[in-house]
Amino acid sequence: MSLSDPTTRTSARARAAARPDQALEKALSHPLRWQILALLGEGTRTPAAIARELGVRTENVSYHVRVLSDLELIELVGTTPVRGTLEHHYRARPGLAIAPAEQDGGPLHVRRDVNQGIVREVIGGLIRAFAGEAHARGDARLARLPVEVDEEGWRELDQRVEELLNRVREIQEESVARARRARHARMISGELVLLHYPRDQARA
Repeated sequence: MSLSDPTTRTSARARAAARPDQALEKALSHPLRWQILALLGEGTRTPAAIARELGVRTENVSYHVRVLSDLELIELVGTTPVRGTLEHHYRARPGLAIAPAEQDGGPLHVRRDVNQGIVREVIGGLIRAFAGEAHARGDARLARLPVEVDEEGWRELDQRVEELLNRVREIQEESVARARRARHARMISGELVLLHYPRDQARA
């Protein structure tokens, strides 16, 4: 089955449109898929690169990449010829890996599992980063700000978070464009995590 097969992709889109909850559940019910989404939310990668980062077989990653691509959660952005074959470069469709807002109408258990997976990834990444060289940069920021707002204020906070995420994506695209023009520009690999969530009132 080819990713470029229009019949396959059309039928996948039709299934997703007809049963959005079931399609989303299929896409995100496997832990490897949300790990792939998390990495592709950070930037463009090939299945082979994802497999190296996650320590799993490339064949497994390729299968789950096909699922995510057929359901249009990720997109193919280019190919590179390597030793007689083509490497496919993917990225997450904007808004899905970083802020999975499209789960809002999905099943509660899917939203719970995906969010818990993202939290585990964030915690693991923070531990690794700050056990290493993250302290060396004076502009590596960690902040925690408890808030108390009304419903209108909560909605405005949510809007501002989404605006910031959109601007971050624009900054990344602008940086990549500058790097391509400069050819040898130094890129800084970082991660931005925003957590905007209601506290557990039982423990507040």
